[in-house]
Amino acid sequence: MIRILLTEDEPEKKRLIAETITGVPGITLNNVDFAADVHEAKRMLSKKKYDLLILDINLPRKAGDKVENGGGLQVLDFIKRNVKAIKPSYIVGMSAYQDGMSIAESEFTSPLWKLMNFSMTDDAWVKPLIGAVEYLLATNKPPYVCDGTTYHTDLAIFVALEGEELKSVLDLECDWEKVEVPHDFTSYFTGKFKSENKELSVVVAAAPRMGMPPAAVIATKLINNFRPKYLAITGICAGVRKKVAMGDILVADTLFDWGSGKWEKKRDTPARFLPASYQWHLDQNLRAKLVEYSKDFVANNLHYKSYKGRKPRVSPKVHVEIMASGAAVLQSAEHMASIRALHKNVIGIEMESYAVFTAAEYSSDPRPKCISVKSVCDFGDDKKSDGFHEYSAFISANFLKDFSLANLEPIHDFIAPDT
Repeated sequence: MIRILLTEDEPEKKRLIAETITGVPGITLNNVDFAADVHEAKRMLSKKKYDLLILDINLPRKAGDKVENGGGLQVLDFIKRNVKAIKPSYIVGMSAYQDGMSIAESEFTSPLWKLMNFSMTDDAWVKPLIGAVEYLLATNKPPYVCDGTTYHTDLAIFVALEGEELKSVLDLECDWEKVEVPHDFTSYFTGKFKSENKELSVVVAAAPRMGMPPAAVIATKLINNFRPKYLAITGICAGVRKKVAMGDILVADTLFDWGSGKWEKKRDTPARFLPASYQWHLDQNLRAKLVEYSKDFVANNLHYKSYKGRKPRVSPKVHVEIMASGAAVLQSAEHMASIRALHKNVIGIEMESYAVFTAAEYSSDPRPKCISVKSVCDFGDDKKSDGFHEYSAFISANFLKDFSLANLEPIHDFIAPDT
């Protein structure tokens, strides 16, 4: 999604320029921020990366001040010299006054900057401005450049398998499109979660097989290619008997790798495993929102009721607690008991979430916040069954979507299409 900052203090000129750029297919007011003075423009250029700055050459210094001839050039000076400035990719300068154009000519020396003469009666400026926006749209594709500050996608979703877990996400209403990243064999699908007052840009990718190494690689590629603000994993897991029920939704508050540690053999004693359970934690603000939202999700029960396939006898509860990740599929009560012994509060065991959190924690800035949402499809013992895989993938994916629309903060403020 490209970002445009339009600095303009005259309402009619602002309206005409805004109508021109939002007339380009793919550009809406969600892509555009506005500043009416130098102070506001500097503030906004300190907060985020813009692909295009449309700069009025004559601007007031602050709101309520008189317009200064060449005042907008203070914004250029800020971009050139101030370390707080996040430099826009391209700059178009515009003025309706010849004296402003004359002052600006010596400043617009960069080959990436263009100076245009604006006129209410002559639309010669329209075509080159549209061309600039169309060029940005054509080139603004993943992998996005990392500038240490800017997120380009609201939510990235990792799933462990290309079967039921990926299908459960792609079945969500999202207007999915397959996107190719140059020189990358992974299949990515992008779309938008929408509600009446929010829109989230979303990308999903699946690992070619289960386990933490593939999960770490695909999660890292999601981060590097799409720069998401949030990174989630959804799908199926094994639950701990007597703590959770079949079909329950498990959100990882704390994650550890149950296979991390050291095997030690001393003389005349059996080898023993010494665990080193380093942990990752759910962001506490997200945790509070998940706990609160879970009450409403359980109460309305809509997705459980709507599901037509095989499902557990009771609707799901939501648990926000400790989960363990490991390299092996479990079908042994003995091994489940040994993992439970590593932490008395563990409620679920799966194979990828720890790796996804690790990828986020070790990524370059801006790092995404992670969420792991899994649903119980078995208990990891000799009674293991695949009968609830499809349901568990369905319910966890729908929980993630509903929670995201209710609680995640999008990169851009929502602007309704009819405004």
